[in-house]
Amino acid sequence: MPDILLFLIGLILIFVPRTWLRLGKGEWGSKKRPPSDGMRRDRQPDDKSFWPNEEFARRRNWLDLGRATAGGLALVASLPGLVESFLAVPGDAGTRLVLPIKGGIMLAAVLVQTLRFEGRLTFFPPVFFIAGLAFATIGWKTAILAFVAVWAINTVLPNPGVFLVAYGGIALILSVFLDGDLRSAVLMGALAGFPTLLSLLARRRLAQYKKRTKVVVR
Repeated sequence: MPDILLFLIGLILIFVPRTWLRLGKGEWGSKKRPPSDGMRRDRQPDDKSFWPNEEFARRRNWLDLGRATAGGLALVASLPGLVESFLAVPGDAGTRLVLPIKGGIMLAAVLVQTLRFEGRLTFFPPVFFIAGLAFATIGWKTAILAFVAVWAINTVLPNPGVFLVAYGGIALILSVFLDGDLRSAVLMGALAGFPTLLSLLARRRLAQYKKRTKVVVR
């Protein structure tokens, strides 16, 4: 049954915790780069924002993006057949069940990627992972536009929590206007805002991890 195999591959890709993916130092290349003369910025204690040059240089971020994209697309491709075969719900009724099931699985995957147990429970903003799921949720064109748009306004977003909410809002709006699929748009907004909601409910801050130190941010 190829649908089952594809489904299992998708689950493995999106549910492997990020802490299990240890690829060197998390930056492109294995050698240390000396700081550039006069061009290296030091993060101020009150600066909680994402720095694009740091985030885009991390290999694990791109691995998150790739595995979430592949895993999400595998789920999208396999779920219709599995719903019809195992739940015996043919036709339009089965089609309507696919999105809730897909949404529940993806929300659970985002939860796994958000929670970290390293000495204590922390909450991590899995931005690139959620961006990968967007390809299987709102389509590749809308996903790319939303990702580019949120990084374009990143300088006015004070911390990862606000970044994720803004990303979810942008993705939702673009999906409604470009695709007209309200259900998928709402799911994407929920996926992006879920880590921020978790951190607020738990009264714990989202933790942005750096190479050797950890900067805790809201």
